Amino acid sequence: MLIHVVRSGDTLYSIARRYGTSVARLRSDNGLTPDQTLVVGQALIVTLPSRIHTVAAGDTLYGIARRYGVTVLELIQNNPELIRDPIIRPGQQLTVTFQGGKIRKISTLGYAYPSINRDTLARALPYLTYLAIFTYGFTETGTLIPAQDGDLIRRALEYSAAPVLVFSSLDESGGFSTDRAKRLFGDPALQDTVLQNLLAVMEQKGYVGVDMDFEYIAPEDAQGYQAFLTRAVELMTPRGYTVSADLAPKNRADQPGLLYEAHDYPAIGAIVQRVLLMT
Repeated sequence: MLIHVVRSGDTLYSIARRYGTSVARLRSDNGLTPDQTLVVGQALIVTLPSRIHTVAAGDTLYGIARRYGVTVLELIQNNPELIRDPIIRPGQQLTVTFQGGKIRKISTLGYAYPSINRDTLARALPYLTYLAIFTYGFTETGTLIPAQDGDLIRRALEYSAAPVLVFSSLDESGGFSTDRAKRLFGDPALQDTVLQNLLAVMEQKGYVGVDMDFEYIAPEDAQGYQAFLTRAVELMTPRGYTVSADLAPKNRADQPGLLYEAHDYPAIGAIVQRVLLMT
């Protein structure tokens, strides 16, 4: 892969011809629509295939993948047009591998509301390791307030993206509740009920972990939040589940506000396996 910076007089056709790729590939890799024009200074990703397969009659994605020692998911990742139209046709060219190969492995996480545009979701899922689904809340008695997560879990698993349950202080009104969080952090019995209910849902639905998204926590509840995270890790880690936490980006350690004061970055980072810095 390389980056081409658009110069005066450049067109998609001239750029494609220069690098030995196609206009369709340039559009696909850069999310360009047919009516978009290039702007001088614009950076374009140029991917250079090293192995291309021309579809013959009787070919299937599974058969092509097996022939070249790759997976069907890798074929989809390398040919994003297959996401919208997975039916392959004789004469169609599929990129099997790219020049240079992959430099290293990374884990990627997408954060989705149940109302996410399904086309956006479909275009992202082939490239995700995890899909965090927003969000489960809880009542004053510890009963979970569920998310409409069935369709997102199903779609995630189709692309081998592992679903992560997002848990927060959302109450029955659908808003973050500082009082509900305070009640949880100060009541060990309520914590036990909530955590056991979370475990039951995660096992039933195939979640691989829980992401704690507690916003608007009162400053005096900082230690209580850390203690709750510790209990969650101690309970879930031996059972094979991960525990992560969301943090609002700070400009300084003592930044005021309900989004910041109760979030001790070093302390939370030492407790959980992963943190997600929110936008």
